Amino acid sequence: MKPDLMIEQIMQITPQEFINQGIKVIISDLDNTLVPWNKPARKDQTLTQWIQALQAQNIQVIIASNNSQQRVQQAVAGLPVTIIARTCKPLPFVLRKYLRRQQLNKDEVVMVGDQLLTDILAGNLAGLKTILVRPLVATDAKKTRVNRFFERPLMQLNHWLDPQLKWRKHFDE
Repeated sequence: MKPDLMIEQIMQITPQEFINQGIKVIISDLDNTLVPWNKPARKDQTLTQWIQALQAQNIQVIIASNNSQQRVQQAVAGLPVTIIARTCKPLPFVLRKYLRRQQLNKDEVVMVGDQLLTDILAGNLAGLKTILVRPLVATDAKKTRVNRFFERPLMQLNHWLDPQLKWRKHFDE
C-alpha cells in the first residue's frame, strides 16, 4: 500500500514531466483526485486545460472510478478521456483486464489516486507505477471516512520505512 510517489496535485505535473518518466497513459481516480467528490459536475478549467495539454502530447487519460458510469460521465462531460466505471478498486481485475485488452505496456502506465486503500492498492496489485495525491477537498463521503481512518497509520508506516517518500509538487523534487 505504498505509492511510488506522493504529489500534491496531479494537475501540477506537466505533460513533459510524464514524457520524461516514460508515461504514456494516466489511469486516474475521479473523486477528490480530479474533481471534488461532492460536486456533481466539473466546473474547473484547470482540469480541462491539463487534459487537453496531455492529449496534445499523446498522453492518454483514463478515469477509473468505483462510481457509476453516469456519475463519471457527468463529472467529465466534454473531456477527451476514457471511462472505466465500477472498477471495484482495490481489486485489480478490471484494471488488468483493461490493460490486457488495450495491449498497454505497464511500464508506460501510472495509476493516480487520493486513497491508499483503493487507488494505490489497486494500482500496485495491477503492477503499475502509483502516485498518491492529496484530496482536493478536506471532507470525504461517509464510505471514504473509514478508509481515511485506516490510512493514517499506513502513511506513518510508509514514512518510517521510506523517509524519502514525501509530498512533492513535481517528479524531480
